Amino acid sequence: MAKKSTGKPTKPDRRTSLNSEGFFEPFDTDDVPWQRLPGSTAFKRIGHYGGGSQIGVGIDGLKPGQYSNRFHYHLREEEHIFILKGSATLILGSRKYVMRERSYCCFPAGQRAGHHLFNHTRDMCVFMTIGDNKPDDVACFPNSGKARIRATRKMVPISDV
Repeated sequence: MAKKSTGKPTKPDRRTSLNSEGFFEPFDTDDVPWQRLPGSTAFKRIGHYGGGSQIGVGIDGLKPGQYSNRFHYHLREEEHIFILKGSATLILGSRKYVMRERSYCCFPAGQRAGHHLFNHTRDMCVFMTIGDNKPDDVACFPNSGKARIRATRKMVPISDV
């Protein structure tokens, strides 16, 4: 646990790493609760826990035989993944790549190649996700021909964006 300048341990807020002096301090990611999100076995919002609001940083767990999320790309947000443990197949556009521990991939904003991970193994895959939290982002789902506008939360045809 992080310490204050007095040498006494601080007691962080259970929802964040905010200490009694009002500062976000270092923390063990084991302190961050797992959440269930669509397309995720388990997800930890470590960026939010540590005080972040402009960049999303998370740890995601993917069970064997499971996809990470819907096949998608972003028009305004940049997204990154880094495999921490295990292995998964990255489907990027029409190509497939086996990603293993320490593999990394960036999905630049506006790159119109859908992506998601598939855990092709018998073991859990754990990976880090990093991305912008842009209020004007548009997420496109090429398999369904739909796009989600974050600002309005509306789904529209991809041809409209």
